[in-house]
Order: sequence, then C-alpha cells, then structure tokens
Amino acid sequence: MRKLLLTSCLALFPFAALAADVTVTQSHATFDQDSLTVKAGDAVVFKNSDDVTHNIQALSPDGDVDDRGLQKPGQDIKVPFAKPGQYKVKCAIHPKMKMDVTVN
Repeated sequence: MRKLLLTSCLALFPFAALAADVTVTQSHATFDQDSLTVKAGDAVVFKNSDDVTHNIQALSPDGDVDDRGLQKPGQDIKVPFAKPGQYKVKCAIHPKMKMDVTVN
C-alpha cells in the first residue's frame, strides 16, 4: 500500500521530488564559487557570512533581472532557477562579486 501511495504521489508531483537547493556562501565580498550548474527547478541559497550587506541580482537568458533586495549579514536568500539557460548573478553593491549559473 505504501509503495502504491508513493508511486501515486510521484506521478502527481514529478518535479517536487527532483528539485534541490544548492548553497553558495558569501564572505570577504566574494562568492565561494565562480560558476555553478544546477537543474531546472533547483534553487540556489545565497548565505551571507559577511559582516556587510549584499544585494543578489540574477540576470536571466531573456534579459530579465531578478533583484532580491538587500541581504543583511547572516541572512540567507533563496533564488529559484526554473528555466534552462545561462544566468549571470552579481551583487549590486560589490561589483567584483559575480558568478555564472548554468541551468540544465
């Protein structure tokens, strides 16, 4: 019975079981990774381990900007990546903070 229930749930929500969160840490006004590859539907959690405020912006392949606003020290911001493509992520406050996110 449990196996049938699990199979039924996966059939109804196939993407929920596949989505994952990947963490990127910010410290010393840098991202801990220059580039990252995730699957469509995954999210990146940006963890501000700095003692300064950041601002996460993700530029989509379509040219849309997802601006998450100010990110205080100790705060995490979760950015979902729903569509495949190449995204440019940056901190609007610290111009050197840049990374690429590839979504398959």
